[in-house]
Amino acid sequence: MQETINLVSYGVDTLIINVRYSDSKGQPVKQELDEKLLQELDYLQGEARRVETGIATDWAFQGVLLFVEPHGAGKQWRWLLTSRLLNVAVSRGKFNDIIAQVRFSSEYLWSQAWCGDALSKVHTFLMSIFGKYIHLQLSEAHLCADVVGYDFSQCNYETQFVTRVRKNEAIYDADSVALDCHRVSTLAFSRHKAPISCSIYNKTLEIKQKSGKTWFYDLWRKNGWDEASDVWRVEFRFKREFLHQVGIEWAYDVLDEMKRLWEYAAGNLAGDDDGLPDGWLRFVLPNEGSNRSRWPVHPAWSVVQEAFTEDVDPGLGPLVQERIREKNVERGIAATIGYISTLAAWLGGEYVRQEADVSLVLHWLSEAGPEYLESKQRDFVEEVRKKQKRYGYTEQGDESEAVS
Repeated sequence: MQETINLVSYGVDTLIINVRYSDSKGQPVKQELDEKLLQELDYLQGEARRVETGIATDWAFQGVLLFVEPHGAGKQWRWLLTSRLLNVAVSRGKFNDIIAQVRFSSEYLWSQAWCGDALSKVHTFLMSIFGKYIHLQLSEAHLCADVVGYDFSQCNYETQFVTRVRKNEAIYDADSVALDCHRVSTLAFSRHKAPISCSIYNKTLEIKQKSGKTWFYDLWRKNGWDEASDVWRVEFRFKREFLHQVGIEWAYDVLDEMKRLWEYAAGNLAGDDDGLPDGWLRFVLPNEGSNRSRWPVHPAWSVVQEAFTEDVDPGLGPLVQERIREKNVERGIAATIGYISTLAAWLGGEYVRQEADVSLVLHWLSEAGPEYLESKQRDFVEEVRKKQKRYGYTEQGDESEAVS
């Protein structure tokens, strides 16, 4: 394990924005969803329901098509457009004038050199759907910092964290501490639906067990990660209620407010105006004093507080997509081997003899597969093209190669 405590990355991991129509000066106005767009979405959703799967639209963001799903997104969101880069939930705008809510994917945010680039590109794309005059309101933002060199699973979380959260909403809830092999893997402060909340979790473990976001390895290595030590993430979530309280309305406001948000949540390196530790949540070193709010900040937390104080490195760009592709290929191989071994077991005979191997089953499949596709009136290349569009991995030259 690395002996020094270092910050190996920080940034915006989730961004959710509300979309309203606006006047020519950019001010939001009360207006329901355009009738022509409503009819188009209704038609596409009807087709999606008929075939029981998402239907490709003519809208593409960064070369990745959006699909209209057969279902909406609950509550007021009647239609749902999805892609791997962003999801757009659309409403008629009757409830609160919000006609859409857009969720940026982690993949997209981390591939951009700056959050402002990510936001402006999405803004331009949304104008192609909803028109030129729209107002973007920040609905939710997740800011995070990744730290190496300290194991938060070893801390005394019941005494070493000082927080402004009411006790019954803090870490003492049974669901607020997650374990992996009897070791703490996640600490949660306040409920996810609260105006502000925090999760501290083992990011390397989360990548291995759940998300597969191995592109973070490349980012961490650039900042001194030894590829063996656990990386812990401190993630603060700011929701609309809190953002309104601190005067953040327009989506672009967040670009200049990240440092202030982080300092409010994690505390300022220099402390409050009186020089004492501050912050909505702090990890502290106990001493003989009875006033926990005056206990000094733990060295690991001082590193956390350094996030968002300087310009971040450029995003990982195409490397993010390449790492996702590699991980999906790895998963695809694992799944295919699993299916093939099961198929061999069902076939029996020569396919389960000692000398049998994968190629024998694949040869059988090369004959049985086309027969199956023909019986279903489906074409293999056409199926592949559909998947490429769905996941946004169509490469230049693919179409011409398919035709030739």
